Amino acid sequence: MAFQPGDKLNNGKYTIDRELGKGRFGVTYLAKDAKDQKWVIKTLSDDLLNQLTQPEIDRLQEKFYQEAVNLARCKHPHIVQIKEIFREGRLVCLVMEYIPGKDLGKLTTKIWSEAEILPYIRQIGEALQVVHKNELVHRDIKPDNIMIRDGKSEAVLIDFGLAKGFDNPLTTVNATTVDGFAPMELYDVNAERGAYTDVYSLAATLYFLLTKEVPPSAEKRSRNKAKLVPPKQINSQISDKVDEAIREGMRLAPEERPQTMQEWLNLLGLKSAKVNLPNWNTLEWIAAMGAIAAVLGVIVAILAWLRPNSPPTENSPSPSSPVQVTPNKLGD
Repeated sequence: MAFQPGDKLNNGKYTIDRELGKGRFGVTYLAKDAKDQKWVIKTLSDDLLNQLTQPEIDRLQEKFYQEAVNLARCKHPHIVQIKEIFREGRLVCLVMEYIPGKDLGKLTTKIWSEAEILPYIRQIGEALQVVHKNELVHRDIKPDNIMIRDGKSEAVLIDFGLAKGFDNPLTTVNATTVDGFAPMELYDVNAERGAYTDVYSLAATLYFLLTKEVPPSAEKRSRNKAKLVPPKQINSQISDKVDEAIREGMRLAPEERPQTMQEWLNLLGLKSAKVNLPNWNTLEWIAAMGAIAAVLGVIVAILAWLRPNSPPTENSPSPSSPVQVTPNKLGD
């Protein structure tokens, strides 16, 4: 049931403007609400659903819905935000914020330098840590799924592979649909997936952005039909540290890769963003601490001077005596 321009969804709340993109698993549409605000609506592809039995469709829709609900809890400035989830006929529809900008696939008309691209990689890596803490895996990281906001140096992770990993061969990666960014565990419907799955894909994405060459598929590498050329051999400007981090992140065996996104970011030399403190030297910090201590001393002296010196009256409770407080009535 592909949507057409002008179709009204969710009791007329959204109007389909046009189709934005279509893959094996899902379709995304540009839609507008009653206030003419733009939104992106994602749903499962008819091409996929038409190849499944009704029980499989029901289970896949439920999985899509539950993962979308969990994804909605992943709040981060570099993760596309979900507004709501609704059902339209047999389809589960996911309403997401519309991000004006271009994806890294379209922006890669040249080879990026490390200084240009690593800040974006850190942003996406930190966003994925939030995803992983919510026990989710993106499963579809590639340049096309990383948007750069217009007029801002901000990368946003979009289009989660919510249908990938469903217990049906149609929802796994295969040799005819592979794009070079998927690790081996996405080829097997029964294989376990984790943060290391997204580590591979983000490392492969960085490989492409720094070399402008799509890395060979994990499937071909596993059958010795292709080898991963170290990125530094393609682009000599790549540092040894980054070259090694990419190769470590793209190891075929999941257990041989960094097991968390932070481990991989550490290999790149990318630390989590911290609050920027003034770049003072030691003497300046000592002077600042001394000034703060002096101010606190003045406050203590004033409080001591204001404290009454008269002894407590007989009716005053001693420090060890319980104080009973009778609540006032409203209006007292």
